[in-house]
Amino acid sequence: MVMKLPLYPDYVIQEVIDKNDIVEVISEHVALKRSGSNYMGLCPFHNEKTPSFSVSPQKGIFHCFGCGEGGTVVNFLMKIENLTFLEALKALAQRANIMLPEANNADSKKEAAIKDKKETYFNINYDAAKFFYKKLSDKDGQVAVAYFKERELTGQCAKYFCLGYSPAKGNELLNHLKEKGYNEEDIFKAGLTSKRDDGTYYDRFRNRIMFPIFNINDKVIGFGARRITEDVNPKYLNTSDTLIYNKSKNLYSLNVARRAKKSEIILVEGYMDVITVVKYGIPNVTATLGTALTPDQAKLLKRYFNEVIICYDSDDAGLEAKKRAILILRDLEIKTSVMTVEGAKDTDEFLKKYGKDRFLSLISRRKSDILYLMDIFGAKYELQKNIEDRIKYIGELLPYLSKIKNDVELDVYIEEIAKRAKTSTQSIYAQLGKTRLIKNGTSNGTQNPTIAPYAGAILTDKLEKTRELLLAVLADNVSIFLKFENELSQDLFENEVHLKLFNMIKEKSKSHHKLEASSVMVDFDENEVGQVTKILSIDAKCDNKSLAVKDYINTILQEQKNKKIEEMLANGDMEGLNALLKNK
Repeated sequence: MVMKLPLYPDYVIQEVIDKNDIVEVISEHVALKRSGSNYMGLCPFHNEKTPSFSVSPQKGIFHCFGCGEGGTVVNFLMKIENLTFLEALKALAQRANIMLPEANNADSKKEAAIKDKKETYFNINYDAAKFFYKKLSDKDGQVAVAYFKERELTGQCAKYFCLGYSPAKGNELLNHLKEKGYNEEDIFKAGLTSKRDDGTYYDRFRNRIMFPIFNINDKVIGFGARRITEDVNPKYLNTSDTLIYNKSKNLYSLNVARRAKKSEIILVEGYMDVITVVKYGIPNVTATLGTALTPDQAKLLKRYFNEVIICYDSDDAGLEAKKRAILILRDLEIKTSVMTVEGAKDTDEFLKKYGKDRFLSLISRRKSDILYLMDIFGAKYELQKNIEDRIKYIGELLPYLSKIKNDVELDVYIEEIAKRAKTSTQSIYAQLGKTRLIKNGTSNGTQNPTIAPYAGAILTDKLEKTRELLLAVLADNVSIFLKFENELSQDLFENEVHLKLFNMIKEKSKSHHKLEASSVMVDFDENEVGQVTKILSIDAKCDNKSLAVKDYINTILQEQKNKKIEEMLANGDMEGLNALLKNK
C-alpha cells in the first residue's frame, strides 16, 4: 500500500502534518520523556521493557529502534488506530481545525471501493467460518468430530478456535453464501471457491477439517484445511493470496498470543500444535501457515514480542526449519532460543504424554539459538579426535556467527567454540572476516578485546550501515551533495529505499531546498517508511561533514570491490581478478 494517495496535493498533506504536534498526538497513546532534543518512550507496537521508541519534534518523525516502525504523525495514527491513510489524514485535519479541499471524486471512489471490498471479503470469510463450524453438528460432520476426539480436542477447543468441517460433496458453501447475498466473483476472490475452465465455480475446500485464520484484529482473513481421509490431496490446503490474506505475512493464532501480553512467543510447526498448547493454558504460541518462517512473519513477531522460542519437531526436517528460522530471526536482531521436545515426535504428542508442568520445564531449560546449534553440530562431529571434523564444525557455525551484531555476545560464543574445536579465537575471527584487536596493540589477552573490521572482510552489515550514515549526512545538509556531485552516484546503493531517498536528496540539492523529514514520508510505501525514519533519526552532526562523506564513499567503493574479488575467486575468474587488482 502506498502511503501517499493522489486525493490531496502535497502542500495540503504537509499542512496537516505541520499543524499537528507529533509529540502531543503520540503522548495521547504513549508516555514520553524528554531525552536531549528528542522524546523517548515504550513502543506501543511491540512489547519492550527498555524504551527504544524515539520521537523527534524537530524532524516531525517517530522511529522505534526495537521493531523498526516509523513515520510521521499520520503513520502513527494509522498504525495505532488501524486507519487508512485517508482516515488518519481526515482525523488529524479535524483535530487541527483544517478544512480539507474537495477531494478528487474518482480517487475518492477508488479508495472507498477498495475499503468496501476488504470489508466484503472479511464478511464472506466470517460467514464461511460460521458455516463450517455449524457443519460439526450435522450428520456429515461427525467424521470431523471423530477426528477431534481422536486428537483429544474438546468441543470447547473447537468453539474457541472456531474449527469446522467442509462438506465432501456439492457446492454447499457456495450456495449458502449466495443465499446470504454475496456474488460468485466476490466469493471466488475471497479465496473460498475455485473456477473451472468453463467459468463455473465450485467449493475450494471439501471433506476437510477447517482452521479459520484470524488477523491481529480478530477478523477472519482465510482458512487452513487438513484432509480427514487419505484419498483427499493435498494433505494441507490454504486459502490462496487475496486482498486481505497472504500466507507469508500472517501467523496462526497470533491474535490470541498477542492478548496474552507475554514478552516471549513460542513458535511451533502446525495448527494442532498451537491448539494443544493453548488448551493446556499456554496462550503465547503461534505457527506459520504451511510455509517455512518468512522475514515478513519474523517482523510481525518482533512487533509484539521480545523473544521467539522455536519449538519445532526433533526430526531432520525440524532441524532444517530451525536453522532457517534462526538465520531470519538473527537478521532482524530478534532474541531467539530453542526448546527441544524430548520423548515425543511433536509438541502435541509431548503435552498429551507428559502434561503442562513438564512442558513448562522444557521452556525454562531452553537454550540460546547459537548454543543450541553448537551442541547439535558438536554431536555430529568427532571434535576430540578428528581434525577435519573440527574444521567442518566451525564451518557450519560461521553463517550463524556472522549474523551476531553484538560484539560481546560474539566474543563469548567464539571463545566457547574455540575451546570445543581446539583452535584459536583469532582463526575463527579471520574466517568471519574479522580480527581481534587489543587496546595496547598486543594480543596477550590481558585487556578486554574489541572487535574491528578485518581489512579483507566483506561485511554486509558494515556496508549497509555506511550507506545509512552517508544518506543521513546528505539529508541533514543537502548543499554538501553539490560538493561531491561527481563522486555521488546511484551505483553506491543497492537497496531500493536507499536509492529513492538518494534521488530525493539529489533533487533537493539542485533547488537548494532543505529536505524536510516529515514531507518525504508520504512518497514511500508503508513497508518502506521504517527504513527511512531509521536513516533520518541518525544524529548526523560531525565536525567535518565533507571528510565524513569522502570516507563513507571510499568505504562503500572498497567494500564493493571486495565483493567483486570474492565473486571472482568463487568463479575462478583469475584474469578478471588480475585486471581488477591492477585498477587502482
